[in-house]
Amino acid sequence: MTGEENKDNIVFKKILVATDFSDYATHALEYAEVLAKQFEAEILLLHVIESFTYSLTDSMTVIGHDQALSATAEALLENLQNRLQGDGFSVERVLTHGTAYKEIVGKAKTMASDLIVIGSHGRTGMEQLLLGSVAEKVVRLADCPVLTIPAKR
Repeated sequence: MTGEENKDNIVFKKILVATDFSDYATHALEYAEVLAKQFEAEILLLHVIESFTYSLTDSMTVIGHDQALSATAEALLENLQNRLQGDGFSVERVLTHGTAYKEIVGKAKTMASDLIVIGSHGRTGMEQLLLGSVAEKVVRLADCPVLTIPAKR
């Protein structure tokens, strides 16, 4: 800590929780809940629908999945929000489209988040091996602290 910083000044009022609805994200949300309760912080639930949500049929017809993914993600976010609000938390949900790490970092900044909580792994699988993890990029690029939560053992 530098001379002007003081650990008593560390307060989390807005905690952004990035979720892909995986078990990793659910585990990370558990940590966010503990912190939000301790600091009486608002929880910002964020889900990013990645670009390229299309597939090709045998007849070479392009099918867009964006509308179905958006509806499903919105319903899952709403369920999480309702559960958290039922437990006494102040919760806002955000659904956005784009590149996950860019959206997470950008939303944290524009929504004045004091902390980002994210699972160390997600649903990305092989992409994660090739491109590096979303969590790693968020840690490197975020303006606020980032708490990465490993998988349950």
